[in-house]
Amino acid sequence: MRNNIMKKIKILQLTLLIFNFISYPQGYDNPLNIQGINHTNSLSASLSAVGDVSILVDDDAGMLFTNPATLKSIKDLQFSVGGLQYYSKTSQVQHYTPLKYYSNFSLLMEGLTDLISDPDTSLSASNPGDTVQRPFDAIKPNWSKSKNSFIPVHFIAAYPILLFDKKFVVAGGVVNYIDLNHYYQNNNVLSPPIGSERPIPVPLPPNNPDSTFKTLWSQYIRSREGSIRGYGLSLTNVLSEKISIGVSGMYLNGTSDDFEYRLGRGRLVFYYNYFRLDSTNFNRRETRSGTSQFRGYELTLSGIYTGKNINFSVTIKPPNTIIRDFDTNILTQSPDTSYEVSYNGNDEIKVPWRGAVAMSINLLQNLKLGLEYEYRPYENMKYKNPEGKETNPWISASIFKVGILYNPIYWLTLRAGVRGESEIFEPEGNPLIGEPVRYSIYSAGFGITYANLIFNFTYQYFLMKYQDMWQTNVNFNKEFRNSLKFDLKINFNLNE
Repeated sequence: MRNNIMKKIKILQLTLLIFNFISYPQGYDNPLNIQGINHTNSLSASLSAVGDVSILVDDDAGMLFTNPATLKSIKDLQFSVGGLQYYSKTSQVQHYTPLKYYSNFSLLMEGLTDLISDPDTSLSASNPGDTVQRPFDAIKPNWSKSKNSFIPVHFIAAYPILLFDKKFVVAGGVVNYIDLNHYYQNNNVLSPPIGSERPIPVPLPPNNPDSTFKTLWSQYIRSREGSIRGYGLSLTNVLSEKISIGVSGMYLNGTSDDFEYRLGRGRLVFYYNYFRLDSTNFNRRETRSGTSQFRGYELTLSGIYTGKNINFSVTIKPPNTIIRDFDTNILTQSPDTSYEVSYNGNDEIKVPWRGAVAMSINLLQNLKLGLEYEYRPYENMKYKNPEGKETNPWISASIFKVGILYNPIYWLTLRAGVRGESEIFEPEGNPLIGEPVRYSIYSAGFGITYANLIFNFTYQYFLMKYQDMWQTNVNFNKEFRNSLKFDLKINFNLNE
């Protein structure tokens, strides 16, 4: 008797440990709070075309918040307007492995129990484990979602002035700086998660009729739609023919529509060598809808050294803070009752020092190669929740970029590039702990100059794939995006 009690206590302790301390950086059922804030937009079509290698871009007012020192080459009053059209598709496919003692579990999770008939329980050798556990709904594990959207990227003006025999370039405008759009779904959320491996695996119930392991089964969806705009100015100083410096600052402000949905699908009760599905939690719905208001600031410092055939650039972004004020309505519905409450508050993130170093090489008179390394130590980012507790939920996401620029004739510029991209989360069950989800973004584009007009056009493509792994299953997550980015610049020579 004492041994059975001690086994139950140990199972309870392990379950509570897993339930409270395992973190799921991207998936499963993390609540919606600061998702999307790390997705900054590339603000210039020509910059996107060369893989975001900023030192390859000149005479472009759209660079004022990325690398303000590059505005040194602007000679006339310039107005620039840009936009982005994209199509994206996100999907998840789940595969479950048959379990030694719970053979029906994988069929239930994959929605395949309708393919088998009920066993004959009248046979003398039958046992409770022979009963086929069937879902109460028609939800399948796999899903996909697509989105087609247009985003105005920037409206900017820049003007060169001569002061104390030195050239300065002043620029200002509004940009769509951060894309807050975010979507995640998991149709087989188990709470607590029986397949987790960290910090420790979930143990099986002991061979005792009174010992069970209970977990709630539900569908979870979260989404956010919105953006953060930047309003600001930049100042560039051409110190000499070889050295230019720049500084920019912007005020960040934006809103998003937030949505979370959890639908109860039942409760799984695991015994030593079989399990049961009952209707506890079935059809219980929790819907969270509301808005978030974001505000903050960002500064950028940069410098460029121009050599005969090799150029260098350094960009530094000091720490900044973004605050989110949210207002959420929570509607809870079940077959027997329904109630609604409102919740509001604020949280914030403190982003650490970041920076980039870049180099360009003149391979030919009309052909340039550019390289850039962007340092993003996001593991030092501090998130303060509404209760005032600080954590470091992100991981480092530094990236490398390569671009090429070719001018076959004076009015045509061809560009191409590839850059790495890193998310601020790692896959569940990641064998390389701390290694983020990584993928590549490929781009190509052109620029056409006619009289005082400059038109830039860029195509971008990326495919992000990663696998979340548990003891019971693997989730294959995929997102791809096709983007068309363009901007139009008009130059006015006010000295004529």
